[in-house]
Amino acid sequence: MAIRTAGISLPFAFAAILLLMLCSREATAAEQRGSHRNIPTTITSDRMDYDANAQTVVFLGNVYVKRPDFELLAEKMTIYLDNSGRSGGDAAQSSATGMEAGNIERIVAERNVRLKSEKNTGTSDKATYYAREDKLVMEGRPVLRDAKQSTITGTTIIHYVSSNRSQVIGGSTATFYSEDRTQ
Repeated sequence: MAIRTAGISLPFAFAAILLLMLCSREATAAEQRGSHRNIPTTITSDRMDYDANAQTVVFLGNVYVKRPDFELLAEKMTIYLDNSGRSGGDAAQSSATGMEAGNIERIVAERNVRLKSEKNTGTSDKATYYAREDKLVMEGRPVLRDAKQSTITGTTIIHYVSSNRSQVIGGSTATFYSEDRTQ
């Protein structure tokens, strides 16, 4: 898997983190079937910063995440690593442990967030993926749209990835389009 930011290839550990974020449902299904396949994920941005002490990876400016089945665009994406399972020592000494893919706490995409999957698109000001709960929370004028241009809006849209269910909170509006069969 190749991940590039400003033309520089990132270490494999970053690839593992981002792969977990972007394909948790596919990874879970593959584990249940007992098979694994590598899915390429490419991330480009104007800048990338890793802070071992804060346990964060920040992509800034023109962030673009591309997979065969998914695309995400934003101005900023921050990966927060969960270091609660780390055993003693300072962050620099155990940064490799903190970089394991299973240690993601949450991932936050901000400013002009646009999501696109095979059949659906979404926009919001902020989208947060919580790894432990396997849920995506869209805030700030979130809109989900399907291939037929049906839309769902609200103050907050929560999608529970594992159970494939969603909840819309605050002033929800749904517009659905169907075939006109009156002819």
